Amino acid sequence: MKKSLIIKNHKKVISLDKYAGHWVAFAHGKIIAHQNTLGKLMKKVEKVKTKPSVFLVPGKSEGPYI
Repeated sequence: MKKSLIIKNHKKVISLDKYAGHWVAFAHGKIIAHQNTLGKLMKKVEKVKTKPSVFLVPGKSEGPYI
């Protein structure tokens, strides 16, 4: 059985499967940006007023990070 990577918040469940191998910025209960490199992502979110949480989603061939 394949397990999906997800984020749960009080309103909904967000699947991260389509972001596998990408850097993701998360704020206000949703994904606000994603890029394949951290540098590109940071340039994309530097104009955002709030500071997002940024993390790397494991690739499909990698296991989840613990």
